[in-house]
Amino acid sequence: MKKSLLWALALIAVCVLFFVSSDGETAIELFKWKQKMPTGLALMLFSGVGIVIGVLLK
Repeated sequence: MKKSLLWALALIAVCVLFFVSSDGETAIELFKWKQKMPTGLALMLFSGVGIVIGVLLK
């Protein structure tokens, strides 16, 4: 594996550990749609979206 890929995977693992350990609840509002979810889950969801966007742009 490339060294940059290993660094990226390590960074993702650290982020996941941080997200799982965070507590609280977040409200996500999009037009009339409103969803409440745990903060860690919201952070992982949006990080995943960012990763997919990054892969598609590459």
